[in-house]
Amino acid sequence: MKGAIITHPGLEAVSGKESKELIGVDCTLKRSVALFDTENLEDFCSLCYRSQSAVKVLHLFTASPAKDLEQAMEVIKGLDLEQWLKDRKFVVRCKIVENDMFDTMETEREVGGVIYEKYHEKCGATVDLEDPDVTLYVYICEDDLYFGVDFAGFDLSKRSYRIFALADSVKATVAYSLVRLGGFKEGMIVLDPFAHSGVVAIEAALHASKKPVGFYNKDRFAFLNFPQLKDFDFDAFFEKHDKEVHDIKGITASDAQQRFLRSAEKNAKIAGINKQINFTRMDVEWLDTKFEKQSVDRIISNPPKVCRLLTEKGLEKIFQELFYTADFVLKPEGRIVLLVKNYQQILNHAQRHHFHLTANFKLMQGKEEFSILIFEKE
Repeated sequence: MKGAIITHPGLEAVSGKESKELIGVDCTLKRSVALFDTENLEDFCSLCYRSQSAVKVLHLFTASPAKDLEQAMEVIKGLDLEQWLKDRKFVVRCKIVENDMFDTMETEREVGGVIYEKYHEKCGATVDLEDPDVTLYVYICEDDLYFGVDFAGFDLSKRSYRIFALADSVKATVAYSLVRLGGFKEGMIVLDPFAHSGVVAIEAALHASKKPVGFYNKDRFAFLNFPQLKDFDFDAFFEKHDKEVHDIKGITASDAQQRFLRSAEKNAKIAGINKQINFTRMDVEWLDTKFEKQSVDRIISNPPKVCRLLTEKGLEKIFQELFYTADFVLKPEGRIVLLVKNYQQILNHAQRHHFHLTANFKLMQGKEEFSILIFEKE
């Protein structure tokens, strides 16, 4: 069986590494997609329940070139989907990334129509847009078509704990990628000096403690009702993953604004991870009074961006203070990991305080391009 993790363009390597850790498979990486082979349907369930980088987990029918809708339709018409559609209600959903030759609604309509015509009389398949048994997912990135069963049935990147969100909050999947690309491991001392709604610290704590990101969504997964898994013991499955959870220390979320910190604490409590994170209200320039010299392994954050309340000059001051403080608190082998847009001014401050840029990962969050910058001490 073939599978795919769909993630944000530029972060496919993170999904590939995570898949190896969670289900022991080696992945082939494409733009925003990590492809894998498995002999066990349980692996798809495990990825849905545990993956922090996934937007979708697909049981894949095809991964094919498709420059336009006509070519895509020819591929889909030739597939045998009967085992997934026999006496089942289905819906077709579509996501198009970095391709102007497809229209989302037209693709959903055309694919859904062809599948209905082929399988309605043949095996009793019907369309249900509101409460389907099976979601068939069409994903097009650049000139590649990926088509399969959406094993979760919902967007895995949307966390149930993100109740108190802020305008500049980062997506949880991107926050997790910051943590992993920065090389964070359990036992490290990690600091997020711009906590906002707490997403970076929460994703780091979930990863280190091994608490499944789907812990509070157990009853939502589409795979619970798949006939292919009718004899599967889901209680034992969830218990197996849940018993790996353990307490951790060393993660601190800090912010200068009390309202941000309060949101972060509330979100962490909803995620069931608040006791694993230290929360502190403090300006960046005073963090060297909170941490001893060369005591921090990683500074990982989504720093503020220029907005109505923050000018270029104000942002300059923030980065100056950040690198000044980091020079004091970071260990010699420590790293700074930042999610940014325009970063030339950041490089100037980094160099002034003896940090050099070691990696620059480009990614797309929606239609916006960001960079994940990793700095190390000279």
